Amino acid sequence: MRTPTARTLADYGVIARRSWWIISGAVAAAVAAGLVHTATTDEVYESTASVLVLPTASDTDVAGARTAGQVNLDTEAQLVKSTEVAQAAAERLSAPSTTELAEQVSVSVPPNTSVLEISFRAGGPEAARAGTIAFSEAYLDHRGAAATVSIENAIAGAVNRLESLESQIEATEAELARLAPLDGDRATVESELEDLVNRADGVESQIAALEAEQEAVTPGRIINRPPLPEDPAAPNALLNLAAAVGAGLPLGLMLAWARHRLARRVAFASDLIDRCELDVLGSVPKSVKFQRREVFGAYSPGGRIYSQMRNVIASRLGDGQRVVVVAGVAPGPAASVTAANVATAMARAGDRVTAVAANPSTTVGLPELFGTDPVPGLADVWSGRLDLAAALHGAPRQPTLSVVGPGAAARATGPTSEAAAETFTKLAEAGRFVVVDAPPLSCSADAQLLAGHADAVILAVQAQRDTLAETSAAATAMRQIDTPLLGAVLLPGSLGPMGDVPLPGAAETESPPARTRVPRPMAADETPTDALDVVEAQDETGRTDRTQAESR
Repeated sequence: MRTPTARTLADYGVIARRSWWIISGAVAAAVAAGLVHTATTDEVYESTASVLVLPTASDTDVAGARTAGQVNLDTEAQLVKSTEVAQAAAERLSAPSTTELAEQVSVSVPPNTSVLEISFRAGGPEAARAGTIAFSEAYLDHRGAAATVSIENAIAGAVNRLESLESQIEATEAELARLAPLDGDRATVESELEDLVNRADGVESQIAALEAEQEAVTPGRIINRPPLPEDPAAPNALLNLAAAVGAGLPLGLMLAWARHRLARRVAFASDLIDRCELDVLGSVPKSVKFQRREVFGAYSPGGRIYSQMRNVIASRLGDGQRVVVVAGVAPGPAASVTAANVATAMARAGDRVTAVAANPSTTVGLPELFGTDPVPGLADVWSGRLDLAAALHGAPRQPTLSVVGPGAAARATGPTSEAAAETFTKLAEAGRFVVVDAPPLSCSADAQLLAGHADAVILAVQAQRDTLAETSAAATAMRQIDTPLLGAVLLPGSLGPMGDVPLPGAAETESPPARTRVPRPMAADETPTDALDVVEAQDETGRTDRTQAESR
């Protein structure tokens, strides 16, 4: 049993590559949505002004402020968007709603500066610039008014203190006038009077300074006038497309992963490894075309794959082990195609091979693939009507390959344990490799019975046809017997002329009429079997029987 390994980044790349059309579709849909959003969104223009904020008498230091200096720019940025400033800006713009205006303005503070960047968005360039100017001026007026009020309050407090001091001075002067020149208390009163006068002079100086500061209040100024925007700030086509790709790509990847996890049918060789815990002996890619109902040529792409598979099978079989059972998962030609090509690859290597057609349910069996007679065959041997030697048919163009067809009434004559063991023993004792085309495991237990008397088992799986559940169940059934399960062979979903078999569960239809073989031009890297010499097989009477290929 193969234990699935931890996934690597390359594994996820393979999953993404398999579902590239889903990922591309998700990205394309997101990009289309971004384009529609860009086309249907109203244009918004933005204008920005730079306002230098200067300290005033109303500014106080804030402990832990983010910005350095006497002015806390974070507080000032909030004041720009305050209701008071918005009302003042609305009066300048003759706008009825202050709430909408406050939502249209934004303020930022450049690092290490005493500058506020005030921006305003509107449906037109003129409106954007006018809104920026209105908010900038309204903010400066509000800040200036706040500073003026602060100074006025300070002046009023100083005036009250001065009036109090003047009253005290008048009372002290009156008291001093009542005292005689040589009175002992006169010096004390004169000192008190002098102190009051000095204090009054200080308050008068403070009032003068506050009045001068009031006249010179400068809350700040606009250092960069807002320009008239030429292009709209929104919608931003590039930003929308980037956001669409950023949303569509993860969505596509999630859909690809969901498709991989929710897939019911085998699609790739890695599915057999990761989800069915099977070794893969070989995988016939989609590029290999099944042009006729016959085995692959020796030097064709498919022939090379099965030749490599033959080498693996031979290395896995020990001394005296010669019987290999090829079983399909669901009804179809996958097992027959694999058994025929494995047997042919062994024969080409010089081994004496017997291909046994023990799968009567397939529409494309070994006799049709090799061009031999289906009768007499295995059912006739198992029923006791004739000897095994009489059921051996020589394969055209393969001198060391013999075929045992299904025989007459093959569907009604199933195998028995004794018959299967006796048949395999006789064929193996004759010095032959035996490749058995067994019935599918999803609808018959005969494959398990036959495998119990074999030396190795191979599962033939057809992509996009066999389900993962059935494949796992078939592998489990084969592991329950003592015969080693070498692995699986994956065939593509389309088998060309050999794929005329309904999917499992589909309604049965009448069998298509027999096809007339029409020669087709072969690919450059294929070896046409028709070009080889026909092998003349002799029966026990010495009569020469030319194969069906000669008649074609």
